Amino acid sequence: MTIHLPGSDDYRRATTPHNAIVNQRPRAVATVLDAISACAAVDYASAAGLRVAIQATGHGVAEDLADDTLLADTSRLDHVVVNPQDRTARVGAGAVWRAVNAAAEPHGLLAAAGSAPDVGVAGYTFGGGVGWLTPAFGLASNALLSVTYIDGAGSVRLACEDADDEVDREALWAFRGGGGVGLAVELRFELFPVTDVWAGYQLWPAEHLEPVVEAWTAGLPSDTDVATSLSILHAPPGPPFPASLHGRPVIHLAMAAPRGARSADRLRAALAGAPTPVVDTWGPADAATLAGIHLDPPTGAPALGMGRWVGAATPQRALRILQAGAASETLSVVELRNVGPTTHTRPGALTSPPGPFLAASVGVVPIPQHRAQVSSGLQQLRTSLADIDVGRGAANFAVGQRGDRDALVPEDRDRLQRIRAAVDPTGIFHPSRVSGTELVRARRGQRDD
Repeated sequence: MTIHLPGSDDYRRATTPHNAIVNQRPRAVATVLDAISACAAVDYASAAGLRVAIQATGHGVAEDLADDTLLADTSRLDHVVVNPQDRTARVGAGAVWRAVNAAAEPHGLLAAAGSAPDVGVAGYTFGGGVGWLTPAFGLASNALLSVTYIDGAGSVRLACEDADDEVDREALWAFRGGGGVGLAVELRFELFPVTDVWAGYQLWPAEHLEPVVEAWTAGLPSDTDVATSLSILHAPPGPPFPASLHGRPVIHLAMAAPRGARSADRLRAALAGAPTPVVDTWGPADAATLAGIHLDPPTGAPALGMGRWVGAATPQRALRILQAGAASETLSVVELRNVGPTTHTRPGALTSPPGPFLAASVGVVPIPQHRAQVSSGLQQLRTSLADIDVGRGAANFAVGQRGDRDALVPEDRDRLQRIRAAVDPTGIFHPSRVSGTELVRARRGQRDD
């Protein structure tokens, strides 16, 4: 383990997360290279009276870090080992999805990765994980088989279903969608046979919203394996947006068919009746193409966001929701995704979608004074979802802030708190953003006592 203090290049790099909405000024940064150095980081923090925050890419930042914190930088835990025989991967907790799928694709396999290629595997999976394979194969958390992790005493443990210690069996339950516990070092998860993926995106000016929504609604049966994201975004000047769309609200429909083009025939036929898109990239796709269709910006920006699971009536409300996004002066993206039913799930805090659709939004906060305006815009959008909201927040989409308290149902929140207390009785680890503020306060209170 190497300790980096304020003023060093390594400290500056580690405390500059992808989402710059937070202010990170920890006492020090510990570079984690393996399980041994991870244990040393926990021991160092314990001896110094510090709490441990864990970060690889910083997509999932939720709060400022102050002088009472040691930041465990796991970004160098980036190894990826694919076992094509049993269709699994062993991956370091600092790896990103781009690297995982690059290693899996030559074997005809893909992981349940997110829509952005540079998102970290660990935080995404521990929060549930919604991506282009979700309608076909389920959430990323449901594919998780085991996690090597460090507990609050600085000991190495293995969370798996057949662990001898009940604490480790329960820890796997927490890692599957509950944000996890302790300091994760390595994940092992299932890969999926995907050899005929088709994907692409279409763009229209916002004035075509009504016919596009009608086509999307007509072409998307509830049992489809095709994943779609229908959104209104405010296009920045520059690629991949053509000049005719710069600086105006744009309809963006991304779609992926991991089981071949024919599974998207109904959707494509319905879209043929809509106005001709300005851009249409639909075609055979590889992992790299799949990772680009969501049009995530190549660099990070300070932003706030929220996500809510919504019900079967979402297509009938889509026009109203997206019109509000087009009219918003504070929200950069308002998005609806279909996630489909999951027929088989493993035990976990969140291993199946709470609703058939997901509504999400993000607003850029260029200066701190705009934070209140973006927060207000997000709250207004949430209020507009009231009649289709299933009562559950999507914590992975709580950009730049903690997830809603209802990301987990009450009994699962209580169970998660019991697991955290068993793994980390002194509360040395900062909770993940999956934990609602009530759980965070409870753990801090235990530590303060």
